[in-house]
Amino acid sequence: MRAPLLMAGVAALLTLSLAAACSTAPRTTDGVATAKNQAAQDSTNGEAYYRQGRYDLALQFFTRSLNAYTSVDNEEGIVQSYNAIGTTYMAMGSLDMAEEILIRARERSRGMDPPLLAISTNNLGELYLAKGEAQKALGILEEALAMPAGARTPMQTGLLYHNLGIAQKDLGNPAKAQEYYRKSLEINLANKLIAQAAGDYYMIAAVHSKNGEYAEAEKNAALALAADKQIENSPGIALDLYAMGLIANRRRDAAAAYDYFQRSSLVYTTLGWKPEMKKALTELVAAADALGRTAEAEAFRKALADLDRP
Repeated sequence: MRAPLLMAGVAALLTLSLAAACSTAPRTTDGVATAKNQAAQDSTNGEAYYRQGRYDLALQFFTRSLNAYTSVDNEEGIVQSYNAIGTTYMAMGSLDMAEEILIRARERSRGMDPPLLAISTNNLGELYLAKGEAQKALGILEEALAMPAGARTPMQTGLLYHNLGIAQKDLGNPAKAQEYYRKSLEINLANKLIAQAAGDYYMIAAVHSKNGEYAEAEKNAALALAADKQIENSPGIALDLYAMGLIANRRRDAAAAYDYFQRSSLVYTTLGWKPEMKKALTELVAAADALGRTAEAEAFRKALADLDRP
């Protein structure tokens, strides 16, 4: 599962949050209106930082949004904020913290508007995918799928199918996984949900690559890259380039692999993501060695060593 796709869940929650803030229902006091509007603005800022891969700043703004909603006892806003915070912790790799918060979000969403329960259920399923508990995730995601269709927005339905695809892939059912990914892609393209479509293309490419279907893998990875570039999704761009490098390796094109890994490494460097930088640099060393570019391979080894220094 690629972390940048988590933005889909955050974006879905942001849509709900803005709708609540812009409600035509009469407000009892200016203070309540101000708190809701501030919470919505903080959510918007958090989503922007999330898109950039700056999860620490996203977390700060989502927490501010939670505090604002809590100050006026806005229960839907509280659940939306829990979900945004939980998915951000998930992207940061803090899975135990994410689990605690997403369970809380799901329990509090029961009895609220159906779309809120649907996204809370989906997010919890996604968390168990991230923890490697595919069977548990599948059960939760199928609960969300069993909800009435009207309980989900098109974005939420696409995200649900995408996550069901991941669960089936992890359980060793690639054909079923591709079926779900393509259902998700169809919805996302029809609704011009570019970030979500990029995630679908990426996962379709991953299944093709695992099956040795490298031409189809490369084609879909390139479509993912084009979509992520369209919306300037830096984490997605870096991951797409890295995946294209792996595909090039498997079809024994060291020159193409070198190019993709170098570009991926540069994007990760701008993000400051050290673990991902190390992965890209490790592949760059191997690609440079394969091409006989000894000096460059040594430079990449030095860069790797520098990353391990305090």
